[in-house]
Amino acid sequence: MGKHALQHILENFLATPDYCHRLPLHYLKVLDKLTACRTAALGGHAQYCENNHLHGIWYNSCKHRFCPQCRGMATEEWLINTKNILLDCPHHHIIFTLPSELNDLWRYNQAALTNVLFHAAQQTLLQFAKDPQYLAAQPAIISALHTWGRSLSLHPHIHTLISHGGVNAKGEWVTPKKDTLFPQKPLMIVYRGKLCAKLKEAMQREDWRFPPGMNETQVKNRLNKLGRKAWVVHCCPRYEHATGVVKYLSRYVKSGPIKKQQVHCTNHSLVCFYYQSHETKKREILKLPIETFVRRLVQHTPLSGKPTLRYAGLYNSAARNKLNQAREALGQAVVSARMILQWQDFLAAKGHENCCETCGSPITRMVKVQPFRKSA
Repeated sequence: MGKHALQHILENFLATPDYCHRLPLHYLKVLDKLTACRTAALGGHAQYCENNHLHGIWYNSCKHRFCPQCRGMATEEWLINTKNILLDCPHHHIIFTLPSELNDLWRYNQAALTNVLFHAAQQTLLQFAKDPQYLAAQPAIISALHTWGRSLSLHPHIHTLISHGGVNAKGEWVTPKKDTLFPQKPLMIVYRGKLCAKLKEAMQREDWRFPPGMNETQVKNRLNKLGRKAWVVHCCPRYEHATGVVKYLSRYVKSGPIKKQQVHCTNHSLVCFYYQSHETKKREILKLPIETFVRRLVQHTPLSGKPTLRYAGLYNSAARNKLNQAREALGQAVVSARMILQWQDFLAAKGHENCCETCGSPITRMVKVQPFRKSA
């Protein structure tokens, strides 16, 4: 299996010491994994049928959650298990955005601001859900962090999927009085206030870092100015089923912000990146120097130990009993045990042959092959 264009781009980048010295070590480790994915460097695996006939040998995957080419099975498993818990009711897709004026703080405090962004978005929704004016019940919420725009610009935002209804204090399923669930402007105001307050708390932590040339007073002044501006909280039209949004999120929750088909290297220094523009709704081409492209890409690397998916309300694993109450009220069966997708089933679903060409018996066994050594 040959390397695709993105791997060649990253390999050329890593081969240039001047470029590498300008990136943090954890970024270089990710680039190294992506470059080695499905190559001889990681070794391979051989597949055998029940009668011990060799079916084939393939290179191993890096399995990094930022990799654009090897997370298909993990994505499919997440999609299956997420569909398994979804309530059979309308859902809303709400997007909470971090203002671009705070992007420099994000670059120096990604871990802290990830928590701030998730907590502010989820607590805002739960606060409105408790209000008798809107729902007076506990809804089901799935939140996913995206840090990129379509051109790989820094654009941290939270995609939130929330059920059109919830379980009240009596254990009954109730639906909101209006189709819109929550009003957009009050939602934005509460979210803005919560994020600013949580950000001020985060600045008191010992591990907080201020960008060069900026201090606490300057950040607070910036937050005060932002507190008088409208923030981007986008409420999409109501979905009758949540499956569509979940499929959209599945494209990114287990892999990086781009697909390998989106990049093309014209030479050793220039990268062509293809993306669908929000403004023109057309396919655009962005030509970038290799160092600029790689920097744009790696700034979206998820932090180790920081999940980019979080669950709240009825979709939280701690609320499984309430979720089953809601499912019963909606005529659904209780949530079944989490499914672990087997590689044979995954390949069969993709239309790949899972029978031995020699004897016709099922391919059932996989044997590891040690990393291949380069010849001298």
